[in-house]
Amino acid sequence: MEEHGLIVHYRAEVDARQLGYQLMALLHISMDQHTPERFDNFERHIREIPNVIECLIITGQAADFQLKILVRDMDDYQHLLLHVINRIEGVTGAHTSFVLRRVFEHRPVPTDRLF
Repeated sequence: MEEHGLIVHYRAEVDARQLGYQLMALLHISMDQHTPERFDNFERHIREIPNVIECLIITGQAADFQLKILVRDMDDYQHLLLHVINRIEGVTGAHTSFVLRRVFEHRPVPTDRLF
């Protein structure tokens, strides 16, 4: 797969809990305008927040973005939401789901049909 340029990168994974991150949340963000400028501004700001470990633009929901967030506790989450994310220009709504348990993560891309 390396020879065909299919491997994007290698990475090491650390245990978030051992670093004190006890809470994972999925945060759906709604924006006031659906313009490239508004989305670019949001994406530029959200990239600078280390607690946001994934950001996706989504459809089929009332939200425009889905963020995966790691925080130490509920106080940490409240500060991040109220004082950082909600202050990004254009954010009009936030709906949070807290992760109870990961069933699996980082499943490999199916490669049975590549060659």
